[in-house]
Amino acid sequence: MFSLWITSWMNSGAGWRLNPSIPDSAIVPEGLSIHRQDRTIHSGKSKGGGVCFMVNNKWCSDVEIISTGCSPDLEHLMIRCRPYYLPREFTSVVMTAVYVPPHADDNNKAMDELYGVIDRTETSRPEAAFIVAGDFNSANLRKVLPRYHQHISCPTRGENTLDHVYTPYADMYKPLPRSPFGKSDHASVLLLPSYRQKLKRDGPMTRTIQQWSDQSDSGSARDCFSTTEWCVFKRHRHKHIHGRTVIGYIGKCIDDVVPRITVQTFPNQKPWVNGEVRAKLKARTDAYNSGDLEEYRKSRYALRRAISSAKRQYRDKVESHYKGSNTRKHVGWIKNSD
Repeated sequence: MFSLWITSWMNSGAGWRLNPSIPDSAIVPEGLSIHRQDRTIHSGKSKGGGVCFMVNNKWCSDVEIISTGCSPDLEHLMIRCRPYYLPREFTSVVMTAVYVPPHADDNNKAMDELYGVIDRTETSRPEAAFIVAGDFNSANLRKVLPRYHQHISCPTRGENTLDHVYTPYADMYKPLPRSPFGKSDHASVLLLPSYRQKLKRDGPMTRTIQQWSDQSDSGSARDCFSTTEWCVFKRHRHKHIHGRTVIGYIGKCIDDVVPRITVQTFPNQKPWVNGEVRAKLKARTDAYNSGDLEEYRKSRYALRRAISSAKRQYRDKVESHYKGSNTRKHVGWIKNSD
């Protein structure tokens, strides 16, 4: 997805403490933006300097701070980034910088607090890519989030791997150890992306579906059913045989009068994308290529409305399966949606 460079130079041997009197320009290299969570008196510590992110402006300029915290057990900073380019399956990247002190009273308390922060954000931003990085010391995020994978396999301080990077995606990064920053006693780690997009992992799928229209519903289907001699089906004495026969006949009539079309779906396609959204996307692209700015503005507005409507319809469809009492149908629908 993108390369990531982590280090713990703010937390250990660097020896400084970030505070509001230190301007960003004194510590951030040119071309990067810095986002800080300075250590406060609530941490109970007198040395070190909290956590921060430095983001390359060529990769992303839209950065929002979501959550911060500083306590004796956990220091964290969570930001949301919307890069200039992302794989279509993600809408943004949510990154969390973490520091768990080596002598924290209770690592479980720190992980529970971190779990609460991540869980709330995952609920509100389900289509974001999540990355959790920092100095965990003896703590382990997988105890509370077992579906997250740890990507650092090389030692970061002596023979110990104290700095971790977690994501929900297996084999996302390849770690490369690098020299420490400044006076830090932690090695820095460069992570090179090995994540492959869904579109590259799984090819497009072609399937045939029935396309209903007003003509099929009110014309051909009605004519077929009106000319049927339904009394023929009454010859069966058993109700279940009679029912299967009628249903089979109705299905055959529908197959005869409703045309079938071939559609292509892509693995990174959102589940709420329907024919109207695809049509509006094509109209927007055509308007952009034509150079007509007024038409392009109208097509963008129409696309936003179509997307909002499609998402609302998909939400109602999902919620309708939770309102019924047919557990088997609900489970089967979830499986097919995946």
